[in-house]
Amino acid sequence: MIENFKLKVFRVVADSLNFRRAAEELHLTQPAITSQIKTLEESLGIALFDRLGRDISLTPAGTTLLEYVRQIEAISNDAIAALAPFGGQEGVELSIGASHTIAVYRLPKLLAELLREWPKLRIHVMGGSTNEVLQALTSHRIGAGLIEAPAFRPDLKIEVFDEDELTLIVRPDHRWAKKPLLKAAELVQESILLREVGSGMRRFVEEYLERNGVLRQQLRTTVDMNSTEGIISAVEAGLGVGFVPCLALEKALKIGSVKAIPLDNGPIRRELSIVLLNGPEPKGPLRQLLEHLRENASVKQQANVEVRADDEVATRVIATNLARAPKHHRGAS
Repeated sequence: MIENFKLKVFRVVADSLNFRRAAEELHLTQPAITSQIKTLEESLGIALFDRLGRDISLTPAGTTLLEYVRQIEAISNDAIAALAPFGGQEGVELSIGASHTIAVYRLPKLLAELLREWPKLRIHVMGGSTNEVLQALTSHRIGAGLIEAPAFRPDLKIEVFDEDELTLIVRPDHRWAKKPLLKAAELVQESILLREVGSGMRRFVEEYLERNGVLRQQLRTTVDMNSTEGIISAVEAGLGVGFVPCLALEKALKIGSVKAIPLDNGPIRRELSIVLLNGPEPKGPLRQLLEHLRENASVKQQANVEVRADDEVATRVIATNLARAPKHHRGAS
């Protein structure tokens, strides 16, 4: 990266607010990190961190400097990307933020493709909620965000690149396993496994149920999970029925450990969006990654989901999803 080393050390320490973690990330000793920060502060004549015992925090001056360091980092990455056609890829870095489903089920294959094109690329993926991803973007910690929940931010560029469906799953021996269609009102009869309170996925499910006359107070939600994989495992163990993204179901449907049940007045859909800071389109590897996302809509992946030949219900869910899928906009917002 084309960046003053002391500023890079400062940036990493400011991100973690922890000298030990910064030392591990930069492969330096903790005294070396402390020395670099001390030298920077002395050269500027300003304290950048407040130190209270083992805890540190940015001073107002440190916060101001960090904003400029973020800009320097972004410009450095753009410069390196612009030089790539001349053979210079050394030091190219890509930092992106992604919410759970995208980070786990969409990014790995795309990142593998990207690394074939940029073999020296270093990729940093920050997972988190939509709010966490947006905060990281506006503070210049990442170059782009990939989110699952809607966001209304006039100060950012938000482009819907795909859709995902939240699917109701049950065990194969559940009394609903062969049901052709389930009404929302029937869900009050069973324990429902949902993501944690406050998550976007849970909100989508609760809004669907409320539209169909079921209040959240009527639901039997004795177990909350903070991961999609946890919900699938809990359903397989017989703890209840659950809602998970269709993108996460390929393996479970293939081995037949769960069944997907179509919903009356469904399906429950949510948009997947790219979020960028206002300004010119990204260059280099980030631009290529975003183009790959736009070109590889999940409906194409869902068409390849393999299910057991006798799993008529799961096949019907996926076929319905494909039939209703919209045509996606390919351009940048």
